[in-house]
Amino acid sequence: MAEQSLTPENLESYSTEAISNFSKAIEDFADLITEIKSEDANIAVFNSIYLMIDGRKRRLADIANIEAPNDPLNLEVMVYSKDYLETVLNTIKEAGFPAKLKEENSQFLIVKVPPPSRMQLEEIGDDLIRRTNSLIMRLTKIKTNTGLRIRAAVQNEFIEAKIATLATKKIDATHLKVESEGKFLGVLKRKQILGNYFQSTEKDDEIFIKKVNLYLKLNENLKKKEIVTEVKNQNN
Repeated sequence: MAEQSLTPENLESYSTEAISNFSKAIEDFADLITEIKSEDANIAVFNSIYLMIDGRKRRLADIANIEAPNDPLNLEVMVYSKDYLETVLNTIKEAGFPAKLKEENSQFLIVKVPPPSRMQLEEIGDDLIRRTNSLIMRLTKIKTNTGLRIRAAVQNEFIEAKIATLATKKIDATHLKVESEGKFLGVLKRKQILGNYFQSTEKDDEIFIKKVNLYLKLNENLKKKEIVTEVKNQNN
């Protein structure tokens, strides 16, 4: 068997590991913000509702599951115990929200809620900024820690300086690319949540908002074309 040629690419694994960690970080971030929706604002309000259970003050979120499976303006509250069903129903009504049983003998309540206020949406936007900054810190930590390991490897003569330089260049280039992707995704999600309420508040917002608006416009045009195509197919 021919011996594998020794090249800078296969003499070091530092950049490979760092790039893999960068990819994992951006994937985790994308999965996390995908789950964030505007209806979360109303769900957050309900999670903070308190009621008296057996003489104790309890949060609604502790005794029921709250979500909006079909319509953001119609929340579905699943009370874990039927013993608390009437108390939960009355508490929600007292809070000013129309509520009723989903069906007879059900533990599910349907609650009508108004569209989230601007303040509620901005709270979600602030949370997205915090999550984006957390991603940036995670990426920086990966880069810094790998850089320290490379420096130690050179000092201990595990790898040559020229290989360390190649690895560092790879890591720096990937770090910039992934960081840019993360900031783009953060601004995109804030724009989707806030809509016309969106305002540039972070120093990089202006850099990415044009790209975000273009992406949303292209996506909207694509959906329109798909609808037209579907109507034509149905007519045919």
